[in-house]
Amino acid sequence: MTIDLGVPPDRAPRVVLDTSAVVTALVFGGGAPSALRQAWQRGRCRPMVCKATLLDLQDKLAHPRLGLSRGEQANLLGEFLPYAGKVRVPEADAGLGAGDPAALALARLAMAGRAHALVTGDGELLALRDRFACPVLTLDDFLAALDDLRLRRHAMRAPTSTTAT
Repeated sequence: MTIDLGVPPDRAPRVVLDTSAVVTALVFGGGAPSALRQAWQRGRCRPMVCKATLLDLQDKLAHPRLGLSRGEQANLLGEFLPYAGKVRVPEADAGLGAGDPAALALARLAMAGRAHALVTGDGELLALRDRFACPVLTLDDFLAALDDLRLRRHAMRAPTSTTAT
């Protein structure tokens, strides 16, 4: 299955990342979360944040279960925020029917930032995917779409060979 993010091959897609995906990429890594972290650090995608998603990210990093000191939390934020675009999000209701405040913040950010994709593992948001202007994808599907975009980018740069007759 090929997912078109609707972005030209020479541009990095703007993406809203579920804060759980960001925390997993920053704290635990490995596999797909590590690939996501590399994607934003290498400019293959442009994550977006707003005030609400940034506060949610800070809250999740400060959760006692993770056992991170304030300095460790700040260092982890420093591994993400320089790569993220800041978006001002109006407080108006997104009208998607999402009851979870974090899910609603992601939906609002995707609309305000004109995201090319919203990446989440949240079942509620995935169930509402047909109500979004952008694709709502699992992490694995998003990484596959980024790989497809990279292949298209590479194909554009590849020299065409001509044979003399």
